[in-house]
Amino acid sequence: MTVTVERNDNIKIIALDGQIDVATSDKTRDDIINLLEKKPTIIKMPKVTYVSSSGLRALLMIAKTAKSEGIKVTYAEAIPEVVDVLQMTGFIKMLHCVPSRPWRTL
Repeated sequence: MTVTVERNDNIKIIALDGQIDVATSDKTRDDIINLLEKKPTIIKMPKVTYVSSSGLRALLMIAKTAKSEGIKVTYAEAIPEVVDVLQMTGFIKMLHCVPSRPWRTL
């Protein structure tokens, strides 16, 4: 799993590339939490090819940590297979997920 930050003055954009599974979920969670700042954050996921149950837990922990610090996190651009997992598990209702690029309207 690769976690990178893209430049934007008004928001933080974090791009993920790879799988979020038992081998990568803890580090991915910690890396993203360490990158959070007091501004809206977009987590781009078009290159995330798989999310396991431990990956779902990591995504939820990121969102909960951000919320407790007053930071709005949006998960964006997930591929259909990842969206299916989010929908089947009910995580789509717990996480703020959008199909497109929401930062273009900010």
